[in-house]
Amino acid sequence: MTVWLRAGLREVVAVREALNSLEAQLVVQARLNGCTWAELAEDLELTAGGVRRRHLAIDPVFARRPVRRSSIDEYHAEFVAAMRAQGILLESPTVSG
Repeated sequence: MTVWLRAGLREVVAVREALNSLEAQLVVQARLNGCTWAELAEDLELTAGGVRRRHLAIDPVFARRPVRRSSIDEYHAEFVAAMRAQGILLESPTVSG
């Protein structure tokens, strides 16, 4: 392959990286200003799920959400599973409420 073709391909990679960075910055600003995933999807010609998957790691709105704590039922199920794994519990205890 000739030198100018390889240089051209490297330039394509550099432009792609610059465009991805610009897109990420614009998505962050749009989300901070109240844009929904559906609105961004329309502008980027993607599905709302596709845009969300692509940019969820940098989404400032998602990052501000508190982490949901486990419910008592989820905690109980994890506890019972751990006890069974240790061979301590053979039957599932009932929770009276």
